[in-house]
Amino acid sequence: MHNNCSKKFRGGSGLLAALKGICLKKILAFSSLALVFVSGCGVVKADDPPPPQTQPVNYTNVIQITPHDGVKGDLAPIVRIVSPLADSSVAPGEGKIGAGSPNGTGFAVNLEIVTRDKTPVTLRESTNIRRVDLLNVGALNPNAPGLYFFFDTDLITPDGHVLPKFNNFASAFNIAGTDDTPGDGTTSWLGWHVLESLPENLDVFTMTAAFVDNAGRIGMDRITLKVDRSKSSGQALTPEPFEVSGTEGVPGAPEVTMIAPRVPTSIALGAQDNTLNATNGALFFIQVSAVAHDNAEIAVSENGIRQGVVNPTIGLIADPSQIPNPTTGARGGPNRNFPGLDLTFSVPVRQANGNIVPAGVNLAPLFNIAGSEIDANGRVRVTADWVVGTALLLPTDENTVTITAKVTDTLGRTGVTRNIFTITKAQSGQNLTPNPQ
Repeated sequence: MHNNCSKKFRGGSGLLAALKGICLKKILAFSSLALVFVSGCGVVKADDPPPPQTQPVNYTNVIQITPHDGVKGDLAPIVRIVSPLADSSVAPGEGKIGAGSPNGTGFAVNLEIVTRDKTPVTLRESTNIRRVDLLNVGALNPNAPGLYFFFDTDLITPDGHVLPKFNNFASAFNIAGTDDTPGDGTTSWLGWHVLESLPENLDVFTMTAAFVDNAGRIGMDRITLKVDRSKSSGQALTPEPFEVSGTEGVPGAPEVTMIAPRVPTSIALGAQDNTLNATNGALFFIQVSAVAHDNAEIAVSENGIRQGVVNPTIGLIADPSQIPNPTTGARGGPNRNFPGLDLTFSVPVRQANGNIVPAGVNLAPLFNIAGSEIDANGRVRVTADWVVGTALLLPTDENTVTITAKVTDTLGRTGVTRNIFTITKAQSGQNLTPNPQ
C-alpha cells in the first residue's frame, strides 16, 4: 500500500510543487537540481525554550535532469510516508496550550527508506531511538542523523508546551529497523506514536519527511492530512481494550495487511549465542495495519494507558510480562493494550534474557507502538509496529521464516495475513546500516 505523493523527479516540477510553502528551498538552473534544508523557522521570545535548530544542511550532490533521458546520475534514497495514508484524516488530540494531555492525536507515523545502491543511510536500529531532550530544540536525532521531519503547524506537547511549525521532529521517533532488499540497497523503517495534539481550528496540515544518505543525497515525501473532530483523540477512535476471541474465515473480518517487511526482502536472525543483547537482535521492523468492517471495531489503547494500569512510558504499548517464561512462571497471553492482535513466527525466538519462546506463540506483547487514523472511507485504521529485538532460531533444515499476523474485531471475527521471508547473511539489522558514532 503506497501513498500517491511519492513521485520523484518528474521533470522537476513535481518536486517543486512538493516543496512549495515549507522551509525547504529548491534551486533549479540549467536542468540541474540542488536542495537546501532549513530545519526550523520559529521566532521565539527571550523567555521561551531554546529555538529550533536552523543550521542549513547543504545538498551538494547534483542530479542532472534532461527532457529526453530522464534522471541521470546518483540514486537518492526513496522515502515514503507509509502511515498514515495520504488520504486519511486524524483526530485533533485533547491537549491545549498550557493544559496538555497524553491523549494526543494518536496516529502512527511510519517511514520507509529504500536505498538503491551501495551508499547507505546511517541508522541505529533499536526499540528506542527517541530523544525528547533534542526534540524540544528541533535538533538532529543522533540515532538517525540523516532524518528530517516537519509539520507546517504548531504541535502541543503532552505537558502543554508548543513545538513550533517546521521544528525538526526527527527526535520524536520511537523505533527503527532494517531489512535486506534484493540488490545493493536496504530498506529501513522508522515509527512514531504521535503523543502531541493539534491546535484548535486547524482543518488540514502537511507533514514532510526527508532522509539524507551518506553521500549527501536527499529522498523526500510529503502528505497532507485532514483533521476530523468527530472524536477528540486517537485514543477515542477505538474502544477500550478487552479480551477477545475470534474465528477466522468469517465474512466481514478485519482487513489485515503486513506493510513491513515487504516481500521479497530478507530479514536478519540476530545473534545466535549468549551475546544476544539490545544491539544485535534481528532488528527488523514489522508493521501490521487493520481495518474493521460493518459495525465492528478494533479495541486498542494507542498510548498504552488502560484503566487501573500505570504505564511508565506513555505512548508505548509493550506488555512483555505476557510472554511465556518458565523461569518467571509467566504463562503468556495477549497484549493487553491490543488484545485482538496476534503475531507469530514459524520458528522459535530467544530473548536477551535467555528465554526461548516456541514457534507459533503470540508475540504481540512485544509490539512497541500503535496508532489510529480515519481512512478515506470513514473507517478507523489501526497500525501497530514492532522492531524485533529477539533472535530467531532457524532450524538447520529451513531457510525461510513465515510471519503470520491476525487481528480480531469486537464481533469476534479474525482477519489474517502472512508472508514468507528469506534470511540475509547479515547477523543483525544493525549490520545492514552504519551505526551512528
